[in-house]
Amino acid sequence: MRKSTLLIVSYIIVFPFAYLLPAIAELAGYTSFPAWSLFARSVAAFVGAGVLTVVLTPLNKRLLEWRKARGRDIEAEERHESAHGMISLNPSEESNDRRP
Repeated sequence: MRKSTLLIVSYIIVFPFAYLLPAIAELAGYTSFPAWSLFARSVAAFVGAGVLTVVLTPLNKRLLEWRKARGRDIEAEERHESAHGMISLNPSEESNDRRP
């Protein structure tokens, strides 16, 4: 999966837990758990998504290697994408600059 997709998936996983954390704590019997504002929950979800992305990066690398061994090279496909996400038959200028 692409890095941007991994970050979005991580945020989608973490946000419900960060948003519902006070309710989960109340159900578990912790009545003195502080009630967070929506801003604090969003910041906690953003930080948690970053941490989850770092944790899932090795798994993502293994997934990319597995897909490459089966004929689907995501990194090669990204070289043919424009800045807007459109795929062309020719590599983009930015990827030509990065090649050795």
